[in-house]
Amino acid sequence: MNTVFSYFRSSLFAGASLVALMTASPALSDAGSCPDTLRYADTGVEGLEELRRSFGPFVEVMEGITGLNIEFFPVGNRTAAVTALQFEQVDVIMTGPSEYVAIQSRIDEVKPIVSFARPAYASIFIVREDAGIESLQDLKGKRISMKDVGSTTGHIIPAYMLVQAGIDIDRDVTIYNLGGTLFQALISGDVDATATGVRDWDSFVAMAGDGYKILEESPQMPDDLILAGSHISTECVNFLRGVMMEHGDALIDATLAPEGRERYRGAALVSVDDATYDVVREAYAALDLIPE
Repeated sequence: MNTVFSYFRSSLFAGASLVALMTASPALSDAGSCPDTLRYADTGVEGLEELRRSFGPFVEVMEGITGLNIEFFPVGNRTAAVTALQFEQVDVIMTGPSEYVAIQSRIDEVKPIVSFARPAYASIFIVREDAGIESLQDLKGKRISMKDVGSTTGHIIPAYMLVQAGIDIDRDVTIYNLGGTLFQALISGDVDATATGVRDWDSFVAMAGDGYKILEESPQMPDDLILAGSHISTECVNFLRGVMMEHGDALIDATLAPEGRERYRGAALVSVDDATYDVVREAYAALDLIPE
């Protein structure tokens, strides 16, 4: 595997364990520094009912450990999240790396609380074994399916990998952002490669069968995270961080409870290291994209 980034975070979970031990001390403030009700959102979940289904157990644990009321506030995407934060309609948001960089570029002083350090969070390119494609450079002139525009592992980072490999993504390749149908496009032969998250590999093989390989895998990506709006006090953020780190195992278990949350299996709650998101910022710059 070629190194395609200047950033690589080694020994992720050794570092995560150390951070957890360092920050699992008593909270620096108490719940009185927070609003009585915290409005909670996720940039990847559309609709109130889906938000309740996906995060009901997590919020139940959060209410128990903080003593606060937590109210769901659906946003659905990063644009709606930015607006909700700007107008102080939402207080706490769970979001991905690309969304975090986009939100941070639009709103000053958003306050990261904790991140979900999870294994196997990387981008991969999948090709047919008999396609004669042995490197990213061999994708010149080829068609590539990717996830929705803005997906960290399914669009932003794969496109950056191509640029780092010397490929002009506007002239040398044709990229189709197909969302949930990206695998079918490869299986049917409509594209020559697909880019997705490494955790999708097993489900892809189960769908497509043998005859495919991982062409390239990126280094570990920065984490999903929970952040607070700039209107939430630093004392409240410190309180939330303290209790969440103290009860990290319970919160991870609650995150895993609803169906479809397997990507967080093996995760740990750790302090947010903003510098690890530089790879996403570099990707936006290299792709000449505005994080919005």
